[in-house]
Amino acid sequence: MDPTFSYTYSIHYIALFVLLFLLFLWENRIRKSDGDIKVIRYICMLIFFVFFGCRGFLDTDFVLYYSGYESAPTVWNTEGIAKFFSGFNDQYILKIEPGFKVFMILVKSISEEYYFLQLVSALIDILFLNYFLKKYSPQYVLGYIMFLIFSGLIIEFNLLRNSKAIFLFMYSLQFIKERNALKYFLCNGLGLLMHTSAIFYFPLYFFLHKKTPTPIVWGLFVVGNIIYLGQIKYITPMVTAIGNLLGGAYSLMAEFYSEDKLYSSGYGITMGYLEKVLTFLLFYASFKKIGEFIKDEKMHNIFFNLFLIFTTTYLFLSEYSVLIDRMTTLFVMSYWILYPYFYVVLRKIFKTVFSVILFLFGIYKMVNSNNNILRKYENILWDNPSSTKAFYIINKNIDKVLNPKKR
Repeated sequence: MDPTFSYTYSIHYIALFVLLFLLFLWENRIRKSDGDIKVIRYICMLIFFVFFGCRGFLDTDFVLYYSGYESAPTVWNTEGIAKFFSGFNDQYILKIEPGFKVFMILVKSISEEYYFLQLVSALIDILFLNYFLKKYSPQYVLGYIMFLIFSGLIIEFNLLRNSKAIFLFMYSLQFIKERNALKYFLCNGLGLLMHTSAIFYFPLYFFLHKKTPTPIVWGLFVVGNIIYLGQIKYITPMVTAIGNLLGGAYSLMAEFYSEDKLYSSGYGITMGYLEKVLTFLLFYASFKKIGEFIKDEKMHNIFFNLFLIFTTTYLFLSEYSVLIDRMTTLFVMSYWILYPYFYVVLRKIFKTVFSVILFLFGIYKMVNSNNNILRKYENILWDNPSSTKAFYIINKNIDKVLNPKKR
């Protein structure tokens, strides 16, 4: 039996989902009697903090952050700081943006244990998520569930830098509504120092609050599906042409990404594709009802435009699976908000149907997204995670996990 894949690795994630689902039911019961859900909010935050903040070495990118944190100096080591920012050709340090380097230096000045970096990082993310859901979501726990199902695990395990840029953007949404350009660009400028992907948030200030005309919405959806289902390649010729024009390393890089199936193959008709198409149809069928519930036209437009960008990105970039993963994650927060709104505008009988489907789909996601050894959960509170063992496991199994067809 191949130890790389096993459904037993999913048990902790299933338990987390079930616990959140029970809290979701409890919250609904409290809301029916107009009670205070403060206790539920605190419980959710505590659960997430323990699960994500106290985790061991999971997934792949701990290799980058562990090595970077080991090399990071403290604030009192001025010579070390200069070397750290120069990188000295260290492949791990060179990949880290200056803002996150400052963050690592400050954290290491408090504790040199790598676990402390994960702890502080998770705490920051949870505080941002709590603020976001408390401010915008009509169903607090459901927002956490959607976070968990849609990209939350990869954000917390692998995207320590990206997550700060994402949450700073989420915080800055209020400044789009208020038309406060200074605060918006300051927030996302700080996000850019944490991860370069934040550059994609800058243009959104100028149109995200405006209603997208219906013909454009459905036109993008139809054309995107044609490109996706037809596997029409239009990015590869452009990438290859630019690579050939620039020559040298750029030409080789363009050729590599265009020919390597790991990066360039589309996803095809999968559960993920069906879920996104169905979600698109459900959300836009409920567009007016959700707008009436939100009672804020600008925020209504902001969330739906984020969702439109998410769906369009998924469909139009299907040619490059690596682009789908990285680009859609930047706009996935629309799911965390719109699904709670979709739920509250449903009739009572449909809320029950939604809950049953949510439970089944959540279990499905937890099982199938976490059934490899890189996601074998460990927690520093009751386990004794070993970095040496983690590096051995990732080196031995990474190829099979990223290329499951080779099993």
